[in-house]
Amino acid sequence: MHGEDEAALFFLSRGFEIVARNFRFGRHGEIDLIARKDGLLVFVEVKTRSSDRYGGALYSINRRKAGTIRAAALSFLSQNSNFNKPEFTCRFDLLAVEDGNLVWHQDVIR
Repeated sequence: MHGEDEAALFFLSRGFEIVARNFRFGRHGEIDLIARKDGLLVFVEVKTRSSDRYGGALYSINRRKAGTIRAAALSFLSQNSNFNKPEFTCRFDLLAVEDGNLVWHQDVIR
């Protein structure tokens, strides 16, 4: 949970509003953080790594994980019609906490 707290503070400090934390998509998965700034809605995966031994946080987003995140985002949008509008652009980001440093990877899933 520590990494998610850091992620929330990170986005708040950049003018984002935190819309949801740990949004559950049934038993299939969750989105760690959903943040909004103006017309941008960002679905954030937070990964904490103490080393890049297994390729670092970016490599944790494989095809299966990307599909789960997309499905959870669609579920969120269907449950929150105020965000499911043409004026909102959705983006999938990864915020990695690697060796105590925050690394923000934008638009990691297309």
